[in-house]
Amino acid sequence: MTLDKKLPTFIIGGAPRSGTTFLCHVLDKHPDVFIAKPFSPEPKICLQPAAQGLAEYKKRYEELFAPVTHQKAWGEKSSAYLENINALNHLKNVITKQTRFLFIVREPVKRAYSNYLRSKNNGLETLSFSEAVKLEGQRQDPFPPEKSYVRPFDYLIRGDYATYAERYLNAFGRDRVKFILFENIQHAPDAFYKDLQTFIQVDPLPREKIATGKINASEPDETLDENLANELREKMRPSVERFSQLTNLDVSVWGY
Repeated sequence: MTLDKKLPTFIIGGAPRSGTTFLCHVLDKHPDVFIAKPFSPEPKICLQPAAQGLAEYKKRYEELFAPVTHQKAWGEKSSAYLENINALNHLKNVITKQTRFLFIVREPVKRAYSNYLRSKNNGLETLSFSEAVKLEGQRQDPFPPEKSYVRPFDYLIRGDYATYAERYLNAFGRDRVKFILFENIQHAPDAFYKDLQTFIQVDPLPREKIATGKINASEPDETLDENLANELREKMRPSVERFSQLTNLDVSVWGY
């Protein structure tokens, strides 16, 4: 298949606070990979309105990948693609069969708490975590409609990976959609790095050639109550089990 340099060969997305920027830094070390920069703010090509429709989205990608020269794989990282159904619908019309989707996700409760701390540290969140999760879906979004993808008060909802996985698998098929677990960076690093490179179709380099330190990380300034954590994990269990079945992933590292 002849690759179209105007369109991505891969797209990185995932749940917020799950390591999408880390993936960019890792893959950017591979000489055969080009990833659109800056990593933040993200391109969000298919999250933005386009007055000219399909032609405008394709033009944006053409401009984004203009620097591609010798690379064998080139991609965009826009995390919110995973959960945004409008972006998915745009992508179905814009990209070609050459594009693969790589999504990274994290244990839903730890991810939700990390997201909560980020919202709190940014001055957006004033409630306790237990209060905030009880009110999910009932609070007014502080951002305008054109930035509805930010969703600062959606915590557990954004961990409903089963719903998001089903959408992408149905739209693009198993050969083109891959989910990886954030926790396997530490628990199964060799397989993690190899799978990452193999999926985007470049020759895998040894882990030590592309590994990097913590990226965009922040240590919690308060501890999540273990009783609350266990209660929330039970709430998320059906979704986690369904996600595992849909993706054929072993999520035992999450403790479910």
